[in-house]
Amino acid sequence: MTIKTFEENGTTVIAPEGKIDHVTVEEFENKINELVESNDTLTLDMIGVEYVSSAALRAILNVNDSLESKGGLVIKNVNQKIMEIFRITGFADYLDIR
Repeated sequence: MTIKTFEENGTTVIAPEGKIDHVTVEEFENKINELVESNDTLTLDMIGVEYVSSAALRAILNVNDSLESKGGLVIKNVNQKIMEIFRITGFADYLDIR
């Protein structure tokens, strides 16, 4: 997994590529938690993500909860496979997915 970060329309975007699973979730959590400390709003661009494990779902939920009282977390470019996981787990009703 690789993780890119960049600014887009005044918002910090984190764009992981590859799988977010039990092997890579710690790297993902460390990077995203670092960004939460210095940002009120984050966008998680999942265009390059091909798989998320339950550990990744937990990490995404934790970030969403951390930013909820600030500006929030926006998730975009979710593929159909991952969107189905979000629907089955109920995350689709809870997260701001665009």
